Amino acid sequence: MKKPWLEGIEIVNADDPPPVWGGWFETVALTAIVLAASFLTHPPDPFRLGGGFPWPLLAPLLAGLRYGFAYGFVSALLVLLVLGVSINQQWQAAPEFPLAWAVGIVVVAMAAGEFRDGWGRRLHRLEGAYQYRAERLEEFTRNYQLLRLSHDRLEQALAGGGLSLREGILQLQSALDAVDGLTPASLQKLIELVAEHGALTQASIVGLAGDRVDPGRVLARIGEPFDVDAGDAVLRAALDSGEPAAVNRVTESGAEHGDLLAAVPVADSTGEIHALLLIRSLPFFALHEDNLKLIAVLVAHGADHLRFGVAATSIARFVAAYERACRDHAAFRLDAVLLRLSGEPVRVRQTYERLRLSIRAVDTICLAGGAEEEEIWILLPLTDMAGARTWLQRTGDVLAAVTSELLPVDAADPRRIRALRAAP
Repeated sequence: MKKPWLEGIEIVNADDPPPVWGGWFETVALTAIVLAASFLTHPPDPFRLGGGFPWPLLAPLLAGLRYGFAYGFVSALLVLLVLGVSINQQWQAAPEFPLAWAVGIVVVAMAAGEFRDGWGRRLHRLEGAYQYRAERLEEFTRNYQLLRLSHDRLEQALAGGGLSLREGILQLQSALDAVDGLTPASLQKLIELVAEHGALTQASIVGLAGDRVDPGRVLARIGEPFDVDAGDAVLRAALDSGEPAAVNRVTESGAEHGDLLAAVPVADSTGEIHALLLIRSLPFFALHEDNLKLIAVLVAHGADHLRFGVAATSIARFVAAYERACRDHAAFRLDAVLLRLSGEPVRVRQTYERLRLSIRAVDTICLAGGAEEEEIWILLPLTDMAGARTWLQRTGDVLAAVTSELLPVDAADPRRIRALRAAP
């Protein structure tokens, strides 16, 4: 099949040999036609031995130029054969056979045939080189298109989720570390961080009036301002369920006429909804399940950090982080592991002081218990059991003096964790 960029160029397959019998037939026919024309135009001297241009010479000349050395040579032999017969039958007046004339015919035929064969070999090489370059060009074009498509998809993936969830939570905690409370200023920082990780281009955090959205109470904004419709189907679905809602999940007919693409409750680990993140615009490639999940988790962790991250005690922060890990596991199947360390109070306190400065940024640690019995609780979010065991191996020297127990977050007794707040 001819490629679009080769329109107007005749493609010749260099591997296909020219038809053999067609060439021989044309050579014989051409020789016969030239000789017949010569006999018809000048019967007394058809081969022009007496003078003038030897027109029978055209047959071997044209055959040699058309098909090559062998065809021209055979055509010359046919002309000489007919010449010999004509002299013998007295169709051609000649005292003897014209040897010089015959040698000239053969030499012309051989020269024309060799010239054609030389250019044929050169053309064959050029056709092969052209064919190779055409195949390479097609291969290059195909690879280029695949590379461009792969680059576009990689660009979309990086734009939609260039940083991992763990990195997003780390950035969120560091940015909100000096901020306390769900204030417009803190929520503005929160929405800017979420917009950076979730590729939001137009969104607002809107406050609540009772159990309804207050359209006039916009606490934070990214992008151009927009009017909030309290009756939007996506907004109502998020508010009624307390979970993120997107336009592709809402089955109501009214969703077709709404302006919102997604709505995410700004809720802490206790389940209390403080506001709603309303998303009106984001790139098409960012409107997918993983990105909405990333936005929801970042918003939830931001709400917890703003409410419990600064003013609360270490035990209150740990319990809040545990509640958040339980909700993340139930809603988004995010792994988390609890580590309980126990032993003699003195060794437990020494271990706590050493671990408190060496745990990862997203982990939460607290020391609970009284003077007679103390224990350390460590929450490892976004970590499965294999990752937790690897963490234990890295800190083996620190934990050598205490007893350790690993629990998946969904296997721990919630009452036991919540009871830590009431411990003296």
